[in-house]
Amino acid sequence: MATSFNSWGGEVKALQYGNKDVAAVVAWGEVSVADPNTDIVSLCVEYAHGVRDNSCGHCIPCRVGTQVIADLLDKIVSGQGNGKYLDQIIDLADTIGQASFCDIGQTSPKAIAYMIKHFRADFEKAIATPPARKGGYAYKSFVTAPCMQACPIHLNIPQYIEDIKRGCFQQSLDVIKSKLPMPGVVGRVCVRPCESVCQRGRADGPLQIKHLKRFVADDALERQALAPDCCSSGATKVAAQEAKVAIIGAGPAGVTCANVLAKEGYKVTIFEMLPEPGGMAAVGIPDYRLPREILRGEVAETEKLGVEIRYNQAMGKDFTIQQLKSEGYKAIFIAIGCHTFKKMRVEGEDAGYYGFVPGVVFLRNINLGRLDQVPKGARIAVVGGGNVAIDCVRIAFRVGFTETNLVYRRSIKEMPADPVEIHDAQAEDVKFHFLVAPKRIIAENGKVVGLECAKMELGEPDASGRRRPVEIPGSEYVIPADVVVSAIGQEVDTACTGTVEGAKLDKWGVMMVDDNLMTTVPGLFAGGDYVSGPDTLIGACAHGRLVGKKIVKYLAGQAVEKLPEEDEFALVKQLQAVVPSQNGPLPAGVPRAAIAHEPANERKVDFREVDHGFTAPEAVREADRCLRCYRVVTYACQA
Repeated sequence: MATSFNSWGGEVKALQYGNKDVAAVVAWGEVSVADPNTDIVSLCVEYAHGVRDNSCGHCIPCRVGTQVIADLLDKIVSGQGNGKYLDQIIDLADTIGQASFCDIGQTSPKAIAYMIKHFRADFEKAIATPPARKGGYAYKSFVTAPCMQACPIHLNIPQYIEDIKRGCFQQSLDVIKSKLPMPGVVGRVCVRPCESVCQRGRADGPLQIKHLKRFVADDALERQALAPDCCSSGATKVAAQEAKVAIIGAGPAGVTCANVLAKEGYKVTIFEMLPEPGGMAAVGIPDYRLPREILRGEVAETEKLGVEIRYNQAMGKDFTIQQLKSEGYKAIFIAIGCHTFKKMRVEGEDAGYYGFVPGVVFLRNINLGRLDQVPKGARIAVVGGGNVAIDCVRIAFRVGFTETNLVYRRSIKEMPADPVEIHDAQAEDVKFHFLVAPKRIIAENGKVVGLECAKMELGEPDASGRRRPVEIPGSEYVIPADVVVSAIGQEVDTACTGTVEGAKLDKWGVMMVDDNLMTTVPGLFAGGDYVSGPDTLIGACAHGRLVGKKIVKYLAGQAVEKLPEEDEFALVKQLQAVVPSQNGPLPAGVPRAAIAHEPANERKVDFREVDHGFTAPEAVREADRCLRCYRVVTYACQA
């Protein structure tokens, strides 16, 4: 019988898989046993199978050694074991760990050696009296990686990078599109949470994961242009389902949800208030960052699955949720974005001056080509520190402004905007006013002529964890401006949802959802920015995918509950808090690939795409830097 044990030191921490206690877990090359009734041999066998099955096979020690270890353990539990096997496994584990190229081979065998050394009596008993006792537990494995865990939609990043490394570009794209139907979009505008945890970043720079995703999407477009049938999805045909599903919003969340449902045979109709698809991705992100043809093209791929999009259909104006239900839609997903804005609460904001405009309105009119509704001038001042504010000052050059100013009340270190976007704005000669806050919009004859500001200094941290800006008395000054744009935040238009019988609202008037993103009305789901507030595009896609899978369960009459993958990644999050960080040496010497850009002085006057994509040799070289930091996790829970 096993005893409580924790190979990473300290007390054994209580872990959960869903609503079940974890009796034991093996991860990161470490072992923790909480329940003495755990069958350590069964745990070890399951882990060894997981390690073998996830070995990439590119280095002989791992490919052959993990197979031998799994075979020896299988013999032990099938009555063909020999006491000598245990020492052979320990020796093999040491050899594999020292000679392997990637994380699976380097760390996983160590855990197998731990189990044999510390619970040798259990293994000897299994050899003497097989088969090993199960004890009422289920033993299961899955694979994760730091980048996979950080990615909101949990893409198998090491796998699709490995495919690029081998030159299998379509295979790489298939891995991505198994979860994400918009790789070209996300490959351009993702904020890259995966790169922030890339282990290569501890050596010579994280991988260009976002741009590798973009590369395979762009490569498919090029190949399709040469041979239209070469990049067919090859999706398996499924039987058509009778139930209809309505999705409100053709943004990233809605399109991803529709993609999931269409592949399951459901008839999906998307109701979109804008005249084109993409939601905030279409009207909130300029074309020089996200070319419109890329966005439209990837939405069109989902339409080819049978999804219908009805444009210029606004909830609360052209239809209600009650009407959708009366028309026979058995499930509804609210996936509207944050199209309204927060106020600065400064003098002159509500005076109706020509030249004052909210950031979301400014971007929407430009992106939809409504330039006659964009206030004219030479000088513009934008207030805010997020990506919307950066987009506003950069796009201003492209519609004729010659001087752009960004006003932010904290320092550059506290700016929530993507550092890449800040750098690009600096290269385009945007003037940054840090530690400055607006006080008054100045106008003459009803037209904006400037923005009165005050200088700030940072005080104690506020609720966000950032130091609170405090005004410096007597520091007021004026920034001359013909146009002032407020870009301090966005909100959901809750008025459009109307009153839905049985729906509970939070204090902001947003429908409340449970852990499965279902409202208190059966069959009515909500996600994306509507639930989270303004968030990342990849986060919206993740919500859309989860809702799609849960609508499938709902329509099949099954319980709507967390998916195994949700419980798995929740377990990994717990492990990250208790397992010591990996601080060992890493191979270095191959710097992160640089991304080429259009010259700043040329690109700032038109809407050409700023970033260049990788060539095939560049992508393969960058992919070759991946350390393949997979970690096999094996856990035991009550069956």
